[in-house]
Amino acid sequence: MDDTGERFIPGTAGSIAAEHQHRYAFAAGLIAGGAVLDVACGEGYGAAFLARHAGRVVGVDLDAQAVAHAARRYAGIGNLGFEAGDVGALPFPDHSFDAVVSFETVEHVADPRRALAELRRVLKPGGTLIVSTPDRDVYSGVLNNRNQFHLAELSAGEFEGELRRLFAHVALRGQAVGLASMIAAADERAGAADMWWLHGEAPARAPLPPARPVFLLAVCSDAPLAVPADSVLIDGGASGAGAIETLQAWGNELAGTLDGVRRQAIADYDGLTAQVAALQAAGAEKDGRLAGQEATLREQLRILDERQALIQAQAAVIAEQREAHLSQLRRLAEKDEVLAREIDRLKSAVEAERRARLAQAEAAHRQEIVALEEECRELRARCQAAERERAELAAGMPPRIEQAEQLVLALHAAHGEEARALSIRSKTLRQRLVSCVPSRLRKRLRLNGRTGRERRAGAVAQAAAQRAAGLAQDCLAQCRELRHLITAPLAAWEAAEPAPPVEPSAETAEIAPRVPDPQDDDIRLLESSALFDRAWYAETHGVEPHEAARHYLDTGFRQGANPSLLFSTADYFRGNRDVPSDQNPLLHYLRHGLREGRSLHAPSAALSDTLPDRFWRYGLRPAPAEQGAGLHG
Repeated sequence: MDDTGERFIPGTAGSIAAEHQHRYAFAAGLIAGGAVLDVACGEGYGAAFLARHAGRVVGVDLDAQAVAHAARRYAGIGNLGFEAGDVGALPFPDHSFDAVVSFETVEHVADPRRALAELRRVLKPGGTLIVSTPDRDVYSGVLNNRNQFHLAELSAGEFEGELRRLFAHVALRGQAVGLASMIAAADERAGAADMWWLHGEAPARAPLPPARPVFLLAVCSDAPLAVPADSVLIDGGASGAGAIETLQAWGNELAGTLDGVRRQAIADYDGLTAQVAALQAAGAEKDGRLAGQEATLREQLRILDERQALIQAQAAVIAEQREAHLSQLRRLAEKDEVLAREIDRLKSAVEAERRARLAQAEAAHRQEIVALEEECRELRARCQAAERERAELAAGMPPRIEQAEQLVLALHAAHGEEARALSIRSKTLRQRLVSCVPSRLRKRLRLNGRTGRERRAGAVAQAAAQRAAGLAQDCLAQCRELRHLITAPLAAWEAAEPAPPVEPSAETAEIAPRVPDPQDDDIRLLESSALFDRAWYAETHGVEPHEAARHYLDTGFRQGANPSLLFSTADYFRGNRDVPSDQNPLLHYLRHGLREGRSLHAPSAALSDTLPDRFWRYGLRPAPAEQGAGLHG
């Protein structure tokens, strides 16, 4: 396996071997006979060592290459196995192991709290967790180590606090390495171990090695713990004469180091002496220059004093001006307060007047609606009566028409008889010829008198003429009665309608009649309502008064214009989403909204148009376009 410096590999010399081996030796006495999980097992040497004392050991590491290496190297150990896994999401169910071991792991993850909680999850109730991490205050603070593989280091207090949040019992130990690796209580209040350290020629008692422990080792469980107070690991190869030779070698190495340091210190001292001499010479030169510059400084100080006096005089003037300005601001503030009270009074008065006018307008419109509804009821009653008369007339028309047809047939027959009579009468022309013959010749020609046929024809013609005259008189009477029955309902309807238009005179008879404008009814409805102020609209939108209503119907409401101070076009559309945007809102309210009980929307800032321009700063008129928002302050 590759040696990265973060993973201990058996055979590596130095204190790192004592640090790692001692932790597993300390843990071996606490996990006897149970199922043990070694998290971040690395090369696998620790898990193999624990397998001598535990019933079953599983090693877990994030590096698949390290897991494969450990499985090959320690394949002969029957109660030992290895798996790949992350400490933040271990591949085991809850409460799977009697003990969990994880050395130098939590500082390599971004969230140590989550890693500790995961170790707690796979631990059985009453099981033991043995975990270690470097003390940030010593490792990074005192020793100034900067480890690129560490993501979140913990201090002793933070480490113990996180563990006590998860376990009822926590025993915290510190580990330091000198001539031997020692694990002892990290709390300074704990009783001192019976340890002796050789200083010079006489031994001395000390609870820990002279240096503070670099690593923290914690034993955690929900059950009471029986943890050894101290533990020492001594390198057996350095005992006896070997230890003395090792110490002598270290002493020789330290002596050589001290000689080098001494020579470097002498060289540094000589360099510093030369630098001091150079600095003294430079200081003397600077003193000469400073002596020459002293007069200049005095002159500059005099000038500065004069300028300071001038500045003080100007400051006094500015203070007077500031006081005058503050006085003026106070007067303006008082005036603004008076104006604000006056504006509030005007707003209250105008609001009261607006509400009164609005109430009057609504009352008037409701009266108009009541009158219109009454008129509509009357018109409906008249229409129903006219409909009944029309039905009765329609029911009586067939027999009358049949009677008229019979009269016409009789008249036709009478005319036939009259025609035959006239054809017979034409034969009496002989009598007319006789009247032209002199009387003295009539006897001789036998032309005096009429024949019997001629007399009968005259009587028939006379009787036929009398019958025809009677039939004609009856037909005329029937036609007049029929005309009266037809025109009587129409005359009653026309009597209820407005008077017919005046007939054009002879001078205007040739002019084409005017086509009625479909907007005339809308304009009359608008101008008859109190919600349309024609004078105010004409003045506000720059149109002629007689064109105000047509302008609002055509383009005004599409541009968001208000017909008066009592009605808001935009608010009516917003408050009534079902009203189409191309329909005039005031006409909709007058024809439908008032009857449907819709709310009349008055403009919230409608009063701003009636107030002077100087009231823009109080929010009653929009600010002038050339001034910014900062003027409101």
